[in-house]
Amino acid sequence: MMLLSHQPSFRSTAYRHRETPNSVHHLLLLLLLTVPAAATGGAPNRNNDAMMMAGVGKLRPISSSIARFKRSCPSYHHPCFCSTTIPMLNSSRGIRFVTSNSGMKTSHPCFRSTSTHANQVILAATATPKNIGEAELLPSSPSFYQRTHSPKHILAPMVAQSDLPFRLMCEQLYDVHLSYTQMIHAHNFAEENGETFRTNHLDVYPQSIARDILLGRVDRHVIVLTSPQVNALKGLSEDDIEEARKRIMSAIARSQGIGSEPTLEIKPTVVQIASHDPDVAVRAAMMILERSGSMSCDSGGTSPVTAIDLNLGCPQSIARKGGYGAFLHDDSPDTTYSVLSKLRSKLPQEIGVTAKIRLPPTQAHADAGKLGNMSKISGPQTIDERMRCLIDCGVDLITVHGRTRFENKVTVGAADWDAVEQCVQSARDYSGDAHYPIFANGGIECYHDVKKCLYKTNASGVMSSESLLEVPGLFCPGKGDMASSGTAKDVLERQLGYADMYLDYATVFPPLSGSLGVRGGSFNVVRSHLFKFLHRYLEENEDLRSWLGDQALNTIKQARDLLTDLRSRYDKIDEEQLRLKNSWGDDSSWYRRHRRRNTEEPDEPIQLSIEERKQQAKLRIQKMKEQRMKKSVNTV
Repeated sequence: MMLLSHQPSFRSTAYRHRETPNSVHHLLLLLLLTVPAAATGGAPNRNNDAMMMAGVGKLRPISSSIARFKRSCPSYHHPCFCSTTIPMLNSSRGIRFVTSNSGMKTSHPCFRSTSTHANQVILAATATPKNIGEAELLPSSPSFYQRTHSPKHILAPMVAQSDLPFRLMCEQLYDVHLSYTQMIHAHNFAEENGETFRTNHLDVYPQSIARDILLGRVDRHVIVLTSPQVNALKGLSEDDIEEARKRIMSAIARSQGIGSEPTLEIKPTVVQIASHDPDVAVRAAMMILERSGSMSCDSGGTSPVTAIDLNLGCPQSIARKGGYGAFLHDDSPDTTYSVLSKLRSKLPQEIGVTAKIRLPPTQAHADAGKLGNMSKISGPQTIDERMRCLIDCGVDLITVHGRTRFENKVTVGAADWDAVEQCVQSARDYSGDAHYPIFANGGIECYHDVKKCLYKTNASGVMSSESLLEVPGLFCPGKGDMASSGTAKDVLERQLGYADMYLDYATVFPPLSGSLGVRGGSFNVVRSHLFKFLHRYLEENEDLRSWLGDQALNTIKQARDLLTDLRSRYDKIDEEQLRLKNSWGDDSSWYRRHRRRNTEEPDEPIQLSIEERKQQAKLRIQKMKEQRMKKSVNTV
């Protein structure tokens, strides 16, 4: 089965008109108002924002136009140009000034066009005066967001959890449109003696390999397994692995509503890195592209890695020690923007550069001395300043987690979707791109929240992390609903089904160890997923929870035995009895273990009929009688 291409097609359109006084005046005004940018390292020129550059249809700040040029042209520091200015007219090679109703872009003729607007007027400014007024309507190239097929549902980068089998399962069965890998430390990956680290962390391969393995066209050993991966498969025969592959294909066919031969698409992936060194970040990113086969794809192919994402959102203490994540962005913004600018200027244009951030800290955090040196030097960035700086670096897409770095774990509160919406509007206003892509992250518990978040924030897509770990079908209507909206039996079968299906994917594609150890690390990834899928039921079966946490349980075969045991314990329990158990309630979910649902209104109590309440009373009485009988027997 061939991989279907969904690349947008653009029809070439020719349109030319002769020079008119107005077009000459526009061009001269553009040239006269082009001045050196006061800011360096990618920061916006706030002092000159009052000086306006004329575009067709509207006026826009000069710094905004510089940002748009830098986004469209990664080789901004081309030798033809002054490093701090938009390029002026060159005597030997024409420079094209691109204007549109959305603002202005500038590009050098030796660069690939990366315009994102459909109706652009290209004013060809060359050394020949007679050509200066000619205008030509050229076809627009797809933007980065369009090249990734405009994803709405995104799987977040999660350490030791955004593994290949989990990504494939969510993409092929549960309507995830784009996935991020786990975070990769750029320094460790780029080290000269870092081959072991590289082998155990990067799990992105050419799409044809993963597709052909699932289709049974090639030997699965085409991907060389590490020792931890081999250990995870102990006790499984080749027939067992083949049966797992067939079950995956059958599940894909059912999800597509067909009997056999499903369409199999392996989607491109975003690889997230962590770094505070521009050169190291670029070196690691280039190695990632090479090792994944992303540098060898021609212009018509699909790169396995579609973008490199910089981690600017991790709030954990280890990120403080390592100088990355939200701490890097909050405490060292200049370094942050140097890394992003260097990535955008050095990576191939068809590879996106993205950033995952949190909301900036407040003045109250600075007054409390929580921002280190930044508390003494200046106040924290505003949302507008943060978005401007990111866009000036040339990033192609931004993910905004609607919390600050101080809202984490037990201190987590509701995600601030109003602030996310402000980020969306700010980025689009400043960039001049009404469709500049922003993903919203945080506060997503169920499918209803996905729709609500898109509506409230006006974001391009929604990224989910912890809730998706428990309910991979989060983005699917009916599969991603709250537990209380269905029957207790349905919830039980749903969660057991997720665990079963993940074990099938992990059997065909054992996860890499990542940061979970070189011996049992592969199964530790599996173990961690099972704890999330089965959380509500393991809380009721402490012996099975202890068994799953025991290092003696270290193979997929043993995990299947545990799953069989758990299922057998609920087989003879009817719906009424299941509803009396804690596992059925919404508060027993993994997601709610230390947070409340992101909603203004409290959840309404479930309305039971008189008969249902009588039945519950009978069951409670029966349960108390059994406990008394048991107690009396023990006393005798």
